[in-house]
Amino acid sequence: MSRLLVFAVILVLAFCAQTPPLRAAELGKDASPEQVAGEAYARMQAGQWEQAAELFDPAALRQFREMMAPLMEAGGGEAMATMLLGEEATADVVKAMSDAEFLGRFMRTVMQRSGAKLERQDILGGVAEGQDRIHLVTRTTASAMGIGMTQLEVVTVHQTSQGWRLALSGKLDGMAQALRARQTPATVEQTPDGETE
Repeated sequence: MSRLLVFAVILVLAFCAQTPPLRAAELGKDASPEQVAGEAYARMQAGQWEQAAELFDPAALRQFREMMAPLMEAGGGEAMATMLLGEEATADVVKAMSDAEFLGRFMRTVMQRSGAKLERQDILGGVAEGQDRIHLVTRTTASAMGIGMTQLEVVTVHQTSQGWRLALSGKLDGMAQALRARQTPATVEQTPDGETE
């Protein structure tokens, strides 16, 4: 499994949190941060990636899409879209996706390609940052290729007009930059006399 794919799997796992799942109808604006995180995890565990993505802050969904867009617009962009969003991700299909569908497809594709399985994630506690943001400390257990993994993560949840919603991990910006660097060929500097440096 490539290092990039392992990194992407870890990022997807960082989104998850485990509490008893709620039916979608029970997840109202008054749902607690733990309930929202738990429902997102339950949807991910059930393979409902697009529905899980609906529990992210809409501004964060837009930010993720904007970070990834340059990868899919540059030369070789359709190959990158296929790699990150699945075989059916043509330019027209990607354009027509909502921001939640975009993140959901990304998470689905990464998890399918990795063969990873979400086993369990427990919320160990939380730290409030003001009244509209909480950082949940979680322990995630997953498996991939017969190997079990357990990792501690911080999942940030904040208040939006829709109630509590998941924020994106700061690691995603680094992943987008790493993917861009990998896609862009290194430039060779030339001196005024035509020699390369």
